[in-house]
Order: sequence, then C-alpha cells, then structure tokens
Amino acid sequence: MMSLGKKFICGIAALVGWLLSMPAQALGELENVTLTVYVYPIGSPHAFLENDITHPQGLDVDIIYELQRRLLFNLRENRIFPLDRLTAFERLNAGEADLVGGGISYTYDRSKIYSFTPIFLSSSLSVVYSPKLHPEIKSLKDLKGLKVGVERGSTSEAYVARVGAQPVFFSNNILALFQLAHGEMDALIYDRPPMVDFVATVPSVGLKVLAEPFGEDACQFAMAMPKDSPYAKAISDAMEQMMMDGTMGVLLKKWGVESN
Repeated sequence: MMSLGKKFICGIAALVGWLLSMPAQALGELENVTLTVYVYPIGSPHAFLENDITHPQGLDVDIIYELQRRLLFNLRENRIFPLDRLTAFERLNAGEADLVGGGISYTYDRSKIYSFTPIFLSSSLSVVYSPKLHPEIKSLKDLKGLKVGVERGSTSEAYVARVGAQPVFFSNNILALFQLAHGEMDALIYDRPPMVDFVATVPSVGLKVLAEPFGEDACQFAMAMPKDSPYAKAISDAMEQMMMDGTMGVLLKKWGVESN
C-alpha cells in the first residue's frame, strides 16, 4: 500500500504535470497584443447597454474579459465597443476588427468567410407579436401574408421567406419592438433570449413571445474573427479551457441561461 507521503508526492507531481501540459495561452500568449473588439448590443443575456452607453454588459462581454484575463491582450482604448451587427461584420472583412460578439450565430456559410470561436450557447428563434392586435397568431405558419420584422443579414430572414410573410427590415431590434407594439408591423422573428427578456421587463408594450421554439440550427452562438486570424487559435483554445474548467458554466448561470 502506498504511504501518505508517497501519495502526496505523486499528487504534486501529477499537478505539476497538468500545469505544464496546459495550453500556452493560459500563460498569456497574447500579452502585449492590442485587439479591437466589438459587441452587438442585441439585448440580455448576450450584450446590452444600460447606465454607461459606451461600455456594454452581458454574457458575451464577460466572456471577452475572461479571455483577456487569461491571454493578457490589451483592448483598444481599454474597452469593448458597441456596434450594429452588419457594420461589425464589415469591419471584420476590412481587417478593422479582431473579435465580434453579441448574439453572433455560427453558420456553415459564415464559416466560409470568418473564423469562429467554439459555440458556447445554443438557443432558438421566436415570434414576437401583439395579442391585442393579432390574436389569431398561434404558430409560425400563421405569419403567412403578414408584415414580419426581420434584421437584414440575420439567420431569421430564411424563416420569413419560408412561411410566405412580407419582410420588414430593421437594424435596431429594440426600436423594431416598439414599432411592433404600435402596429407598424404584424410580428417579428428574432433570437429568443433577448425577446423573452424584453417582453418580461417591459410589460407596458403588451407584446408576447410564442411558446413554439424553432430555428435551433440558426442559433448556435459563438464569436467571429477575421478568416485565418493569427489570434483565432489562442482565443478558441482559451474558450475551450473555460468550458472544461467550469468558468463558462458559471458565466452562463450568472446570466440565466443553460449550457450546451
């Protein structure tokens, strides 16, 4: 039988071996590198603006700060910039952004253009509507022929076409929700988590989210980077480590969402 002393020595040796085997990024692989990082303030839990409109909050923001803590990179102007999704993608294409978060869905087509981190949250799309103005809406198929709000370039576009609805394009989901409440569109298709949060926190608008989830394949959330970014491997490896050591689970729980 192994003595307690030998067990202790073996335990220390195993711990040292584990530390030495950890990926290099855990030791600050991107130290002295400055990254330009954007998040789309889609709403809670991903990213949103509250008291300080120049410093977003949310799950994606916390993930980015944890990546910074592990990799030791600097943030340009020492902050994460809020920016609409289409412009953020344009900046990725132009090489003017290093990392973009905020409700960014991984899709096969996008993966041809951008590099992605590992998927850290799976969700679904939802239909938002006014039960007072449109009590007949009970499911996705009831949107046929109606004016349905959709963000241009989002994964929701395909569903508007699929059900035979008339697309009403918008660039700001919060403004679109108030337009919906005032009857300027009949319904809206969008990522489920921020819609559920909005309807619950702003009951005065009188909107409702259909219980029927759909579009899970279009809501595999990750963060985007320029294709073949020199930082992609370090960032993705660090995020994988966050998933393995339980940090990601803690952040997901903080923002009230379930892990994959």
